[in-house]
Amino acid sequence: MQLLSTASSRETSIQIEQDDDMLIVNTKGMPALGVDNLNDTDAAATSYRNGLITVGFITLLFASNSPALHSAFELTTNTPPVLLINAVVSIVGLLGVVIVSPLLGKIVPDPSLTLNAETDENFTLKSSDNRLMEILGPSAVAGAELGLWKMLGTTANIYGLSQTSSDHGAFLIQLTTLLVPTAQGIMGVPIPSRIWTAIGLALAGVFMFTQDPSQSDCATLRGDLLCAVAAIFYATYDLRLFKWGKEVPTKELITTKMMTQSLLSIGLLFALGREETQAFITGVSLHDLQLVGAVVLWSGVAVNCLAPYLQVSGQQAVGPARAQILYASQPLWAAVMSYFFLGERVGTEGMIGGCAFLTAMFLAATAETPDPNCPAKECEV
Repeated sequence: MQLLSTASSRETSIQIEQDDDMLIVNTKGMPALGVDNLNDTDAAATSYRNGLITVGFITLLFASNSPALHSAFELTTNTPPVLLINAVVSIVGLLGVVIVSPLLGKIVPDPSLTLNAETDENFTLKSSDNRLMEILGPSAVAGAELGLWKMLGTTANIYGLSQTSSDHGAFLIQLTTLLVPTAQGIMGVPIPSRIWTAIGLALAGVFMFTQDPSQSDCATLRGDLLCAVAAIFYATYDLRLFKWGKEVPTKELITTKMMTQSLLSIGLLFALGREETQAFITGVSLHDLQLVGAVVLWSGVAVNCLAPYLQVSGQQAVGPARAQILYASQPLWAAVMSYFFLGERVGTEGMIGGCAFLTAMFLAATAETPDPNCPAKECEV
C-alpha cells in the first residue's frame, strides 16, 4: 500500500494506492491547520496564561483592601469619617495614576490597540452615545461612567466595612461572582457549565462563611447589606470595564475614571461630611493619623491605581466571568490577613466555605481557554 498526502491552507487531499487500484479521498472544503493557525493558538494560550497571572496578582491587591480599610475603623481611638477616607483614597489613587501610568504603559499591554481595528467595522453606538462621543470624546464618556460606578461601590463598601467585620465584607463583595456571569448570560454570552459550577460553589462558600458564629460579635446586618450593595456596583463596573477596555486606551481610561471618582467623592464629602471631618481633624492623635495615612496610601496607590490599570488587560485576556471566579479567592486571602493583623477568627463554617472557594478557583483556573472562533453573536472572550 502506498500513502500519498498533499496539504495546503485551502484543501487537503489524501491518496491511498493499493495494487492497480487507486482510491482518492479529497477533503476539499475542510479547514487545514497551518502555521498561522498554530501561531494564533499559541499566542491566545500565552495571553490567557498571562491574564490568569495578572488577575491572580490584582486579586491579592484587592483582598488587602478590606483588612486595610477595616483597620482604620477598628484600631483608631478617634474613628475617621467614611466620606473623608473615601475622598482621600480617590485623590491618592488619581495622583498615583498620573505619576505611575507612564511606566505602566511601557509594561502592561493595551487591549484597545489590538481590539479597536477588529471591532470598529462592526461596532455601532447608540445615538445618545454618539452625541456624547462627539461632544466629550470616548475617553471622557468611558471614564465618567466607570468613575461613577466605582465611586458608588467604594462608598458603599467603606460604609459597610465600618459596620461589619473585614471577613464578612470581603466575602459579601464576592456576590459579583454571581452577578457578572449572570448578566453576561442574559446578554446571550455562552458561559461554560464548568464556570456555572464554580459560581455555585463560590456562592455556597459565601453563605457558609456568613453563618460563622465566631464573626457574630463584630458584624452587623446593616454593614453586610451595604457590602452586598457595593457588590452590585462593582459588578456593573466590571462589565462596563470589559466593554470600554476594548475601545479606549488604558491610560486615558483609568485617568479619566479616577478623575471622575475623585471629583464625585470630594463633592460628596463637602456636601455631607464637612462637620464630621472637622471634628476628626480637631481631635486626631498622631497614632491615628499615621494609621489612617498608611491605609489611604495603600488603598489609593495599590488598590485604586495599580490594580485597576492591570485589570484592564488582565480581564480582557481572561474574560469577566472567569476573572470573577479568581476574584472570588479574595475573601480567603482577606481572612488570612485579618487573622494576622486584626485578630479575626474563622470557625468551622468559615473553613467549609473556604474549601468551597478553593474548589471554585480550581475549576475556573483549569477551564478551557475561551474559543476565539466562537460562533455566537456575543462570546465570552
